[in-house]
Parts: sequence; structure tokens; C-alpha cells
Amino acid sequence: MESKGLMSSRATLIRRSMTCRKQALCSWNGRLKMAERPAILAIDFQEAIARPSSPKDPRHKVLAASQAVIRQARMASVPVIFTQTLRRSDHKGAITAKTDRDKRQPPSSTPKDLGEILPELGPLPQDLVIPKYQWSPFYATPLEMFLSRLHITTILLMGIATNLAVESTARDAYDRNYHCIAIADAMMGTTPEEHRFSLTYVFPRISQVMTSTAAIAWLVAKH
Repeated sequence: MESKGLMSSRATLIRRSMTCRKQALCSWNGRLKMAERPAILAIDFQEAIARPSSPKDPRHKVLAASQAVIRQARMASVPVIFTQTLRRSDHKGAITAKTDRDKRQPPSSTPKDLGEILPELGPLPQDLVIPKYQWSPFYATPLEMFLSRLHITTILLMGIATNLAVESTARDAYDRNYHCIAIADAMMGTTPEEHRFSLTYVFPRISQVMTSTAAIAWLVAKH
């Protein structure tokens, strides 16, 4: 039989081992939190889509909120990624699946001057631009490669339209286990009702929803 002294010594070693493992786990979790890395994903801020058409156009407020968040992101060296929807003039590769809201005529091509990203937002030389042909920039683009190589864990979403391209992007990001932050006042839907519906019923299931002011505070706190 083992002596009481030997048994006590073994118990002490086991307790020390468990303590060391707990400390290592806490340290590892701390490094994970420190390693959280955000990126801005600005969806379709293009001349044909996002340019305000009148002084009362709600896109003015969307652009102001987006500019403020992007400005803070750049100050914090957070990557800024723009998407740019493109269409071919011959409509090759366009979706032909029938829907209840089909247009009676094929979509027009996107002229270069109308397809450009709004200059008041960027892009700057250090920003990334992801050309895309569908709503979601995760489909058939290099977006995932860039996110992976930049070690991005959190995506701050803004853009037009809330209920179409932005929501589609958020769904795809959620399926890939990215933490998403939907910046409510930096988005606009195809209608106010569809914008509210997405932010009320869809985005809370796949992201955190916050204002541009809260998003800026989040960026400041993280950096």
C-alpha cells in the first residue's frame, strides 16, 4: 500500500497540473479575444445605386453614417472592403430563374461611370474592391480568400439594399461563422418597410444590429 505521504504528494501534483491547465486555457482565451480582427464590408455604394437624387433623398443620411464609420476604421487601420456589382452588356451569366417579381425586360448593363464607387467614400489605395455579379460577394469572388489571409473574424456591414445584397451577404457570412455587425443607419432598403423588416426580423438572428455611433464606439474600444 502507498504511504500517506506519497498519496498526498500525488494529490498535490494533480492539483498543480489542473491549476496550470486552467491558467493556460484562460491565457489562450485571452489571446483569442485579443486576436479579434474586424473589417468593413461596404456593399454596392455605386453611382447608379447609392447617389442621392434630391436634397431630401434618404441616401444622404446613409452616406453620412457610412463615411463616419469608414473614417474611424481607417484611423484604426481596420481593412475597408468595397463591393462593386457589375453586369455584362450582352447579359451573359445573368440569372434566368423565374420569380414573382420578374422584370418584363432584361437588366441593362452597368456603364462604367454609373458603376463606379462613390468618391466620397473611396476606395483609397489601401482599400479592397470586390467585383461581383450576384447579390452576395461571397459567391464566385476572392472575398473569402482576402478575409482568411487578413485573419478577419468580424464583419461590419453597410450598404444598399438592406433586404437584398446586404442581407444576402450577412446570411452567407453567418453560415461561414463570421461575427457580423449590421450598421442600421448605414443601410437603405428597396423600401422603408423592407428595410425595417430585415433589421427587425432577419438581422437579429444572424448578426448584431447597432447604429453608426455605436459601431464607431465599438471600433474605438477594440483599438
